Amino acid sequence: MIFVILIGTVLAFFLCFNLIPNHKVANVTGCVAGFLVIVTVLSIIGNFHYHWGMKKATVETTQSFTSINRQLNMVLYQKLGKQGNEQVVIYKRTASQKKPTTTPAVQTHNVIHHEGTKNRLVTQKQEWVYKNNFYRMLFGLAQKETFINRTNTFYVAQDYLVMTPNQAKEFGKRMQQAAAGLQKQQQNPAAQMAVQQQAQQYVQGKLAAELQKHPQLSDQQRQQLMKKWQTEFKQQLKQKAQRQLAEQVAQSMHLK
Repeated sequence: MIFVILIGTVLAFFLCFNLIPNHKVANVTGCVAGFLVIVTVLSIIGNFHYHWGMKKATVETTQSFTSINRQLNMVLYQKLGKQGNEQVVIYKRTASQKKPTTTPAVQTHNVIHHEGTKNRLVTQKQEWVYKNNFYRMLFGLAQKETFINRTNTFYVAQDYLVMTPNQAKEFGKRMQQAAAGLQKQQQNPAAQMAVQQQAQQYVQGKLAAELQKHPQLSDQQRQQLMKKWQTEFKQQLKQKAQRQLAEQVAQSMHLK
């Protein structure tokens, strides 16, 4: 709308001095049209440089996020610049996301709080928006509502690891070394016997509970359930061992 007004006032200024035969009327109307041209130009400059007709607005959104690694709970960050005052954060919005998300580095401030039991990302985005529909109609075609900056606050659960990409590489190497040491320990006959006893106790406990609910189970059904529980026990044992190794490596690297 402001450009239409500018074109109209410029055209009026031209017509006043060229089509009105009465010089006094032409001078008066021409001065008024010229004044309107100046006011319109100043309004456009004010809108572009000083955001006339606009105000700062902050929009806050909250979303969950998850680990970038399927096996271990972790979020990465990378300091920026020589002084490292700013940082980017690498995470996944959902577990099914293929490539991790990296927060923007421009006009964005990222903060990490390693606390709580749930992952939560609070984003505060600041924008220039028009004060009302009148200003939006007047200047909307000249300047759109614009982004100013954002602050991302990551509340990372305590059971997550928060580290840099270089630390993640070192963590992976130490995990491989620790896993190799654990594998040697598991090859010990005494350790294997202890695991077999634990597996047997787990399966027998599950079977006893199931028979209380369904005492008429056939032998075939029992065998199928026992195989299922044996696989379940192995998976739980593997996950437990991995968590313990991760905890040990994290402590050795002073990540916790």
